[in-house]
Amino acid sequence: MLAGLPLLKELDCYDSQSLTGTINSLRVLKDTLEKVTIFDCPHVEGNMMDSADFPRLKDLDLFRNAVTGDIRDIEKRDFLLLETLTLPSGVYGGTGYEFQRISDAPDVISTLYSFKKQRPALLLKDWYSMLSRDSPDWYPCSIDVYQSTVPFDVHLVQAGSRVGYRWITTFCNHPCEVIWLDPEPHRESIEYEKYIEELQQIEP
Repeated sequence: MLAGLPLLKELDCYDSQSLTGTINSLRVLKDTLEKVTIFDCPHVEGNMMDSADFPRLKDLDLFRNAVTGDIRDIEKRDFLLLETLTLPSGVYGGTGYEFQRISDAPDVISTLYSFKKQRPALLLKDWYSMLSRDSPDWYPCSIDVYQSTVPFDVHLVQAGSRVGYRWITTFCNHPCEVIWLDPEPHRESIEYEKYIEELQQIEP
């Protein structure tokens, strides 16, 4: 069916239990697609790298589907024009990815940080990761999850060009202190004012 749409630039599919197939089928539109959103379509499969060489692709959102992969497989020549990326939890480093031990979190963050530094303009939309409930480190923390004070989720934060992360509860209350991966911009730099402005929005 997609082969009959040779000039298609944007593909949007949302909340479909009946949609099936693999993202490899999008390759017939490799040279035209600029935006692909397949959101909450749990029966769509494939590997994220199936679209890595799409020369016009700027926005890729594959959240909440069965696509797998590993962001460590992305090389500099892949996703050349990408501006916004959201990968599902089945991808190592994807949004909602579940790590098995608390000690695994720094490795996941380090991988994502390296990827982000290679592409500073890339927006990793609403990225977070979390400790799996199957982890030996996980424990019930509250009868009311909305009032939980145990931070089992990890969120990226960014102020100016400075990137860091912090532990936070599932419903984003009780955030921990930010662990910065970049040094603070120099006070005399052009970047510093923007950094301070955005930092005030991050700090609890």
